[in-house]
Amino acid sequence: MSRDETIRLLYTTWPDEAGPHAAAATLLSEKLIACANILGPSTSIYRWEGEVQTEREIVVLFKTSAASAARTCTRLTELHPYDEPCIVALPVDRAGSAPGFLAWVADETGERP
Repeated sequence: MSRDETIRLLYTTWPDEAGPHAAAATLLSEKLIACANILGPSTSIYRWEGEVQTEREIVVLFKTSAASAARTCTRLTELHPYDEPCIVALPVDRAGSAPGFLAWVADETGERP
């Protein structure tokens, strides 16, 4: 498998913007991610402990390598304020992605061939 096939997006949600900014800085310094996209507020409607909740949340995408995804997920769980944070790893299709970008993510996360 080439390094261009090893990229993951980690989809997460946060209660505010300060948390993802701090998490991104930490994960970048630890070379676990290449980038974080902190998106605008969204509305999440979900059931928690038997009650329907409606909350404002911030969606964040962390770009990492497949090799770093598990470590990044563990670290995000440590940094996240929720008891059960939403962290979902999404594979990236190499065929539909820019090769230079995929190589950059691999380089930034230490996944050089």
